[in-house]
Amino acid sequence: MPRGPDRPSWKIAMSPFINTAWPRFFIGALPIAAFAILLSSSMDASPNGWLMQATLLLVPFSTLVFLGLGWQRLRKAHAEYPILKSEPQRMLAALIGNVKVAALWFGLTFAGMSALMLAWVVLYNVAG
Repeated sequence: MPRGPDRPSWKIAMSPFINTAWPRFFIGALPIAAFAILLSSSMDASPNGWLMQATLLLVPFSTLVFLGLGWQRLRKAHAEYPILKSEPQRMLAALIGNVKVAALWFGLTFAGMSALMLAWVVLYNVAG
């Protein structure tokens, strides 16, 4: 005769807290990285093609680094005081962090992307 309950309790199966395990992060991050690499590998092999490859890789990888740092902040906040699934505002606040720093991060990413594209256009026109 088996011991214990026949089926697990709903309290065990359905935790009210968020799951902040790193594999959960990588399930979303790896397809973004694979798409960026696939898109970058489809570029032409012109002498200045590396500028466009860097441009195409800058935005997704900057986003992934930003989200990775945010995931680390989310894990820290969850360890200090557990975050419920019903608290999306706390999740977003921990994931994004300081809004001014986030705006600066993406502003610099966009400026870098624009500078790389401008350098490619200038070198393309100069080379003829």
